[in-house]
Amino acid sequence: MTKISMPITKKRIQNHFTYAWWIYALLLALAIFGWNLIGTVTRYQSPPEKKVEWFFGGYQLDNGEAAEKLMEQLHQDLLPEMEEVKYQFIITDDAYGPMQLTTWSFAGEGDLYTLSKTNYDNLAQNGAMMNLQPYVDSGVLKLDGIDLTGCYVTEPDSGEKWLCGIPVKALPGLSRYNLGGEDCYMSILINGGNDENTVKLLAWLVENCKE
Repeated sequence: MTKISMPITKKRIQNHFTYAWWIYALLLALAIFGWNLIGTVTRYQSPPEKKVEWFFGGYQLDNGEAAEKLMEQLHQDLLPEMEEVKYQFIITDDAYGPMQLTTWSFAGEGDLYTLSKTNYDNLAQNGAMMNLQPYVDSGVLKLDGIDLTGCYVTEPDSGEKWLCGIPVKALPGLSRYNLGGEDCYMSILINGGNDENTVKLLAWLVENCKE
């Protein structure tokens, strides 16, 4: 039997890497992706009851810098027991915005939402937003003098009228943080997982941004 010998030579190695370099590039990319995925999955994440997230879908004038500083300050002064108090600007287009918001609401992503009238109506009318009336009745939310026309929706299961939002135009003081939204509403996700502290944040914004 003739033994076939294919010794490893410098030329063979050069040819191998000339034609098979993409295999190594692919393996490297997969390794990096796998490492990042493991890091994401295993990284500690604050539980819902230990974080408050403000998803803002109005307009911002400074890439959210002033709003982020505000949230840092409120983390220290208003919500010190929280692990995270975050501001996140969101962009929702007409094509995929409603689907994206519905996905977030089902997943319990975010706590306090600022949304356009259309997106607010879509979520609130489908029972995704909290009824704020009990907090108004208890005095936690002081909405005296605010026109709440257009803020009420019919809860689909009970048929009751729920107050699910507050108009941003009633809070002109948000402009101090370079935020606004003439046709936007502030509301709280019903399954955000941190109702008490989210209401506390909303009450602070109402009290301090009415003027």
